[in-house]
Amino acid sequence: MDFIFYVSVASFIFLFGAIDKCIDYDFWARLVVGKSYFQTGALFHNDFQSYGTTGEFIDHEWGSSLIFYLIQNNFGDTGLYIFKSVVIFFTVFLITKIIRLEDKKIPLYFLFFFFTLQGITYNIFSTIRCQTFSFFFFIFYLYILKKVQKEKSYKILYCIPLLNIVWANLHGGFSIGLVTVLIFAVGEYLNKSKWKPYFYTFIAASLTSLINPYGIKYIYFIFNALLLNRVHVLEWQSSFWGINKYMLLKYKLFFFPVIGIFLYSIFKNINLKGIKEFYKNIDKTKYLLLIFMLIISVKSLRFHVFFTYSIIALCYCDFYKIFSIYKLPKTIDKAKEIVICILLFISLVSHLKDYNFINTVKNGIYPVNCIEFLKINKIKGNLLVNFHLGSYASYKLYPNNLIYMDGRYEEVYDNKLINYMADIFRNIDYKKNLEKSNHEIIIIEKYYPLYTALKKDNDRFLAFEDQKFALFLLNKYKNKQFKLPDKDDSYYNLTKFETDIDWLK
Repeated sequence: MDFIFYVSVASFIFLFGAIDKCIDYDFWARLVVGKSYFQTGALFHNDFQSYGTTGEFIDHEWGSSLIFYLIQNNFGDTGLYIFKSVVIFFTVFLITKIIRLEDKKIPLYFLFFFFTLQGITYNIFSTIRCQTFSFFFFIFYLYILKKVQKEKSYKILYCIPLLNIVWANLHGGFSIGLVTVLIFAVGEYLNKSKWKPYFYTFIAASLTSLINPYGIKYIYFIFNALLLNRVHVLEWQSSFWGINKYMLLKYKLFFFPVIGIFLYSIFKNINLKGIKEFYKNIDKTKYLLLIFMLIISVKSLRFHVFFTYSIIALCYCDFYKIFSIYKLPKTIDKAKEIVICILLFISLVSHLKDYNFINTVKNGIYPVNCIEFLKINKIKGNLLVNFHLGSYASYKLYPNNLIYMDGRYEEVYDNKLINYMADIFRNIDYKKNLEKSNHEIIIIEKYYPLYTALKKDNDRFLAFEDQKFALFLLNKYKNKQFKLPDKDDSYYNLTKFETDIDWLK
């Protein structure tokens, strides 16, 4: 049955991986770093694309940039799609190996994985992001740590400091891996088991974090980034209150039943054994890790995947035991899994048969028409655009236009810039703030108060607008005859990777 299960998982991943095709906002910055490195042989330590207040560029995703650029440049959109799907599949494969460490004979049911992974489809199945590496390495670490815990084969721990060199140069999420190792050290101490090898591994892995292009500055940057207040970035906010409280329903439909079942299993065990016996026999490491993942997932939707993966890997056996009393007859059980596998495989084949492997820049999500307007009319100057759109704008418009900032604000920019931008867009002393940083060109979403204010502004005029975005220019361009951008969305997707950023010219 394992073969049927893995075919179902692969079909599910490749099918859902093809649904969300809109390119991640920060992907353009990754391509710029990758291209620049392979053309110059060096990493840039300053942001050449910005006119905002910038500092030294500490790029915690530089390794991901190299990989993404190599795949995109050589294999295009198809290569990016396949790479993402393969990494996700092997992440799930390692999760099943963790489950089997707990119980070698436990059956793997696809429906459990289907419902749990549905809760985080928005995060794992979006177009390739650097976080994909962190999700994979987190599960890789967890597999090694659980294997050591179960089999007492401590030599395997040597792998973690070596793996940490790779992870630390791919994404700053390696800090989650270090915390996980430390939790195992504390948990095994509470379990009255051998805990020092885990602690020594934590120290060794922390030291290998220094093997990066920036040295000790990189560690300081990561620590500082973790403490930043990212109030303007949705994925760093909680999904349970604030602006996200009515969003991410699928995750909440997963979260609350799982927490309820988990608490029920604890209550049931306490009733059977008593609280002292329960505490004595439980795996403290497991509970510490789940509590930590629960806390950070409540704090920020950025950590939903870590919590969900932890639940699947560490609690699958618990959930199976709770529901095993409702187990179907063996023949029906097998038939059910085969039918699910066949349906998923047919869906995958039918969906991909005439599928165009083109990652998109969707009009309405990206200001493609406004950007094209500036490009074809060769309008030069400093461009103020919302920070998450900055990477795309600079990728398409450099060197004619510099941007104020983009989504890498904790890596590159003075943290005050995001607050200045927010004040401008909310029409708080916008005249004063615009003059302060010499914002010559403005592209803005039309729902911001600044849009209404700029339409009445004496120094600027509305040069172009579409359904969602508006482009304002200084009055010196008012009498210019402008070319209008192409209205065909396919044009922007066919030309999306064209850029004038080229260090070999």
